[in-house]
Amino acid sequence: MSNGYAVVDVETTGLSPGQHHRVSEVAVVHLDASGRRVDEWCTLVNPRRDLGAQHVHGISAADARRAPEFAGIAGELAARLSGRVLVAHNLSFDLRFLRAEFARLGHELFAEGLCTMNLAGRYLGATSRSLAACCEVAGVPMGTAHSALHDARASAGLLARCLDRVGDVEPVRLTVPRTLNAFAVQRSHPHGAEQHFLSKLVRLLPRVETASGDEYLDVLDRALVDRHLTLEEQEELLEVARALDLGLPQVMELHRGYLAALADAAWEDGRVTADEEADLRLVASLLGVDVAGLLGQLSGSA
Repeated sequence: MSNGYAVVDVETTGLSPGQHHRVSEVAVVHLDASGRRVDEWCTLVNPRRDLGAQHVHGISAADARRAPEFAGIAGELAARLSGRVLVAHNLSFDLRFLRAEFARLGHELFAEGLCTMNLAGRYLGATSRSLAACCEVAGVPMGTAHSALHDARASAGLLARCLDRVGDVEPVRLTVPRTLNAFAVQRSHPHGAEQHFLSKLVRLLPRVETASGDEYLDVLDRALVDRHLTLEEQEELLEVARALDLGLPQVMELHRGYLAALADAAWEDGRVTADEEADLRLVASLLGVDVAGLLGQLSGSA
């Protein structure tokens, strides 16, 4: 029997801990067994490396420098997770980073948990995988995207809507000694959401047939939010695919479907602007997808 739920969100310096990326912010929202929010906690984390896509997560270098390293918050975080069912939106992403951070300190995180991305599709009728789209369908308030505390609160709201459908799940088993005088550091400035074409369309993208496919594409959404894929990000996406047991043919099929879904979303208002077409062409080249026929249709429709 668990003590309730620990809903988690992490902001990170990149897409995969296998490429030495780290947690830069973590939030935990506690719900009791009935779904009532009883506590919350959040802190920035000094990753001791560059912060990655700061324009996406909005964490400043100055804030990161005054934040504790993961070792300084590990005991507090472990205490907040242990004995509770772990929950996150695209749980596999957050769990990979948390396991890697605790492993660096010599501790193993034993957890399975619940994924609100999957729950919202199964029980709330959400046809898109993004947190914002799931919250819109469920009538859950959505704060600032890519803020760990706001995203954890939103995921907690989705979980509360689903709790009467959730069965028994093994709670987290993790013991790390608490650090004396542990402290949390918050952001000094709020972070505004992205407004460009791709970030808007991502909210409309439909789910795919498999949970691992959705989990991979959710990470791809994060990678493409700036309409750019560095060589490092490409390697990170390969790490994510391997972690999800996706082979290259499956990944390429997901890429083709992803681009087609983006095009469908762009056509939803009945027209495709020149800027939208340019973005779609760019995404096609980044994903290594041959879409000559699709782009021909775009040229004829714009």
